[in-house]
Amino acid sequence: MADTSYKEFDGRLRRIAKTHRRGGGFEASGTLGQSYYTRRTKTRRPILRPALTALVLFICFKALTLAHLGTADYTARLEALQTGGTVQKIGAHFMAIDPITDAAAAGIKPLLR
Repeated sequence: MADTSYKEFDGRLRRIAKTHRRGGGFEASGTLGQSYYTRRTKTRRPILRPALTALVLFICFKALTLAHLGTADYTARLEALQTGGTVQKIGAHFMAIDPITDAAAAGIKPLLR
């Protein structure tokens, strides 16, 4: 019997030591104990910021390509893409010239020459 009691007591001591290593301890209910200040809270990762970053980078890529090739050559390449398969048609739709890309390309074009 003494051996069983010792194992239970030893297990409880291990659990307490583990809790103390993690920064916990005795905390009365309804109070802010040490764990409130030392535990990390799980935060949700923002989805909007990376999506906007990807969109801005894509528009910059389109603007650089448009500024480098010129409007006529860029339009010819888009028409060639539109005659291709489904993936090429989708790519042509995304790479189409929009007002934002056109304005950005106009701003970038003097820097390329």
